[in-house]
Amino acid sequence: MMRRLASIIAILSFLSAELRAADASMCGPLAVETIEFATLRDASRPSAAEASERPRLLPRRAAKTDIGSGRLVPVKVHLPAGASAMPLIIFSHGAGGDWDTHFAQAQHLASHGYVVMCLEHVGSNRERLTQGIRLMQNIDAMIHDADEVLTRPKDISFVIDWATKQNEAEGRLQGRIDLSRIGIIGHSFGAYTAMVTCGMRPALDWLRPTVAPGKGLGPDLSDRRVRCGVSLSPQGVGEPFFLGESFASLRVPMLGISGTQDRQQNGSPAENRREGFALWPKGDHRFVWLANAKHLDFTDSSGSSRKAQTSSSREDVQPITRAAILLFLDAHLKSDRSGVSTLTEDGLKPYLKGVVDKVEVLAR
Repeated sequence: MMRRLASIIAILSFLSAELRAADASMCGPLAVETIEFATLRDASRPSAAEASERPRLLPRRAAKTDIGSGRLVPVKVHLPAGASAMPLIIFSHGAGGDWDTHFAQAQHLASHGYVVMCLEHVGSNRERLTQGIRLMQNIDAMIHDADEVLTRPKDISFVIDWATKQNEAEGRLQGRIDLSRIGIIGHSFGAYTAMVTCGMRPALDWLRPTVAPGKGLGPDLSDRRVRCGVSLSPQGVGEPFFLGESFASLRVPMLGISGTQDRQQNGSPAENRREGFALWPKGDHRFVWLANAKHLDFTDSSGSSRKAQTSSSREDVQPITRAAILLFLDAHLKSDRSGVSTLTEDGLKPYLKGVVDKVEVLAR
């Protein structure tokens, strides 16, 4: 009887593992550890202005030892336990976010064999959002701030430089990062950051203060070490980030994900994001368009101590978003081309849930 029971348990365990492997939205088989590097600074760039002491909706973080000068770039690393080198993913949060805004998504990817570095952009984080209890005004200031718009992609390059050193030096990250396979994911302001890091050019037209010549395309801020990108809520043409000609210089495969309720910052309808995809150059790009998905549905801080703003449809959006991201990254960073064949409307339909009752997948 006991032998029979053990056999049944073994079979159920095997079937559970097979189901988990088949469902790309579920966490993978690898145990995940998390390491915080809260005081990293890029000495080549000036530090952000000191935070205002006006009233806040949220308390300031507990003080940490912070020695040195330069721009602060905190990084939280999620990585599979063990010594094998895994591809690197860098996660960029949106305006008013922090290094925990995408905590659950980072854990998901790490469990599938990725080293995920969630950085915090100090000039557009939760600290800055809550200054003076003027949330909408603060968001508007962040996404038009010339220094922050043009320096966010430099945060990405700094983290790659730092990861390279950590991978070579004695320590907890030594030999655990495959730097020949790097991807980037970003949401909202982070989507802009990912798009520019992958080759798109920012617009100068809406920056404050004005950056010469005042209009047209800004500098090339791409990092050629990045092999692919994912933009959650990618922007289309218009204020505050891109012109029609901004997209032509995209140089690596990119996945965009948005939805019918995902309005853009400048008041443009969600459809503006989808229309922007038509301006991406020909390449191995995909755009996933979800019925009834809202802007904040593409974030998930579950499991962290710092909860992001709630959304009633997030639980419906996350399964298909996680699956699409994993399939895309596996295709371009692990040479698993089966992911591309699954990244279709038919392939993603099994992940539809609740109010998200329809998916379209565009390709270029």
